[in-house]
Amino acid sequence: MSLQDDKRLIWSETLVFIGAGATASLGMPQTNEQTEFFRNLADENAAKSLKEVAKNFEPEDLRRLEDFLTLLGNEKKKGDSWLEITPSEREAAKRAYQNISPTIDDAVLEARILELRHAYDWLALKQIIPVCPKSHQDNLIRDLYTLLDKKINAKQSIKVCAVSEGHDEIVIENSRLRGAYSCAICLTVFLFAKAWKNLANGKNADKLKQYEAFANSLARLMQKEGGRFEKCGYPLNSRAFYLFSYSMVSFNFETVIMWLLFNAHKAANHSGFYLSTGQELNLWLDFGFNTKSRKVSKKDLDRNPGKFSYSFNETVAFRQNECSVPGSPINRVGKFYFAHGSSNWRECPVCGRMMYYLGDEWGVNSLHLNPPLPVPIFDNDDFNRTECEKEWRTKKLQTDALECVSCGSKTFANSAPMIMQTLIKGPPTSFLEEVQRDIRVSLEKARHIVLFGYQLPPDDALWIQTFSEAVRCRKGSTDAPYCTVIVGHKGPQKWLYGDEMREYAEKHRCEKDAAEYGVCAIDNAVSIFDEKHVRAYCGGIPQVFNQSTEQDVKEILYPDFVEWKGTRLNI
Repeated sequence: MSLQDDKRLIWSETLVFIGAGATASLGMPQTNEQTEFFRNLADENAAKSLKEVAKNFEPEDLRRLEDFLTLLGNEKKKGDSWLEITPSEREAAKRAYQNISPTIDDAVLEARILELRHAYDWLALKQIIPVCPKSHQDNLIRDLYTLLDKKINAKQSIKVCAVSEGHDEIVIENSRLRGAYSCAICLTVFLFAKAWKNLANGKNADKLKQYEAFANSLARLMQKEGGRFEKCGYPLNSRAFYLFSYSMVSFNFETVIMWLLFNAHKAANHSGFYLSTGQELNLWLDFGFNTKSRKVSKKDLDRNPGKFSYSFNETVAFRQNECSVPGSPINRVGKFYFAHGSSNWRECPVCGRMMYYLGDEWGVNSLHLNPPLPVPIFDNDDFNRTECEKEWRTKKLQTDALECVSCGSKTFANSAPMIMQTLIKGPPTSFLEEVQRDIRVSLEKARHIVLFGYQLPPDDALWIQTFSEAVRCRKGSTDAPYCTVIVGHKGPQKWLYGDEMREYAEKHRCEKDAAEYGVCAIDNAVSIFDEKHVRAYCGGIPQVFNQSTEQDVKEILYPDFVEWKGTRLNI
């Protein structure tokens, strides 16, 4: 029976799960780095300076971070009121916003300080952090968000200091926990924004070029795949034609991989690739739900009300391909899911609609890729704003305010919907729920699953259960899935299979840096997929890309060790 006659729904044959390790070599902060940053930042007795805590910050950015922490109340002691603004805090705020105006009205300045303290309660957060357990394998990020989620959901407060001689009991009230939560997210976003600025300015440029070459080769493969599927006779408005044979699921909040693919698709769409019908083939990404974005443009005209772009999705591809006329382009789409949300998303607090932000300029090295932050920092404050945003910035110092493209209301940095590393995951927002449902189905249908810098950690119970159900229910069937593990950087730069993979894992399993050898990921994958359906590469990313030729990409995403029978790839 041909695939055209098969009544099964078509889903991407390869599903790539992107974890923190996927962009570690590009300088994106890992969990242990975030833990060290927060521990040292909250330790009032630490001898380390902010320069030692906030590593790789340029002097001007470091000063802005220090001013931001000061205006949030960093110099206050336990039990101090965050409503009181000291002269040094006022001066810090003036320095933080001096690029907006050298003379700022005191009333505006104080209103902004209190607004930020309410939104980002650093005074509460730095007292909560020491309450979290600290062990040899410190997992502060997970423990912090778990504690906050537990207390917020239970409507309870957090006791940070018991009664003792000379000290009263100090309790952080439940009403302040949401501000502490937002502050933790905000400072995490600072770390990722700093890492992106370093990358955009040329740090790790050689490695970034390898990632870029991989994305470009993948885009070309999707063009050629479209031409091949057309020759197979798949209708242009069918999933068999327009859906990429790979999908990606990112557990990261940063958008590095997605941005590389966006730029690769833009280049491919202007490369003049045509189908046999004489129609140009275009490539797009589908986020799994319908949303809007600001146009990636420096033109003032594109910031007028009503000027926005809808995200591309299957519906658009289906309709355009179905109603195409001679000369009109034909479209293909690839799924790119942010399973836990993204710092580039904004959920409007008024209308509840979601939009995403990708700056105002194309190019892999765009300094404006990340949304603006509560203070001007990382050379990310001079982007193309709407008239309302310009007014909010100059009159109210709201540098992070972005206008909702649906209703025109303000959205801020703390409007980003993100599911953090917590053991207590509540119900996500409606669009994240839609994304996660799509991922579950895609996982159930995928023939090849790639763990790309993602270890399948045991404490991520929700996804462990999802993987187990989707994989093990197909065990022994003709469409049993296979797994490629690309985790670790201390192993050999080659593919490991069967006995060799098992012996490698046994050799390094008891070492303290077993995770850096990829052993934990191998063990977790084998426990779900079985050893004969697992292979591993533990020699690092981007080393796995090799020369990033199309054949190298195929070896990663479409290897011969997978049984492709019954799929579009078995042609």
